[in-house]
Amino acid sequence: MQAAGIEVTQLCCPGVSLSSQDGWADDRARLFDVLDLAVALSTRCLGTTTGPAGLLQWEEAATALGRALAPVAEAAAERDIVVAIEQTLPVRVEIGFVHSLRDSVDIAARFGLGVIMESNYCFHERGLADTVRAAGSLITRVQVSDLVPPSTVIPDRAVPGDGVIPLTALVRMMIAEGYAGPFELEMLGPRIEHEGYEAACRRGVAAMSEILTTAGA
Repeated sequence: MQAAGIEVTQLCCPGVSLSSQDGWADDRARLFDVLDLAVALSTRCLGTTTGPAGLLQWEEAATALGRALAPVAEAAAERDIVVAIEQTLPVRVEIGFVHSLRDSVDIAARFGLGVIMESNYCFHERGLADTVRAAGSLITRVQVSDLVPPSTVIPDRAVPGDGVIPLTALVRMMIAEGYAGPFELEMLGPRIEHEGYEAACRRGVAAMSEILTTAGA
């Protein structure tokens, strides 16, 4: 990556299993390893899902998440890196318990974390502009892709412009609310694999460039 001169905007890794503290030491060690890699790559964001809540109630899981990530977030902050959480779909409880951007922002504000906005999951969320406005600088990255219904597999991303997500309006809203971070093109799933990653990514970059220009980015 360094030799190619590619800027790495984010490193992603799984979260912490929250229902038992027995595994927290190992989970934190893994996150610290990723943090070291982020430093080596001059990356300013370590992204993670919240991890499974198990049998914990939502508030219990939120408190556990804050405690589990605290040492990692503190170490990251000392290196000018933010630990940011990403919402997951309700059917993916094995990787996360936070299923809306609004709840992601709430947890991030409570525990000194950042937020990765997954537009594929929150584009129709109620009061989206209000949530983004309240989040302010907590939103560190925006992931973009499209969705072609009916979608019955996970993940099932599509190249921007191929589906139903109003990406131009979403980008315009983010800019209006003061967002100045990167828009990350997230390409994965059977639709992308069928087209081929190289072709889909090239087409996606071209489409997002046009969207950003139209939206005034």
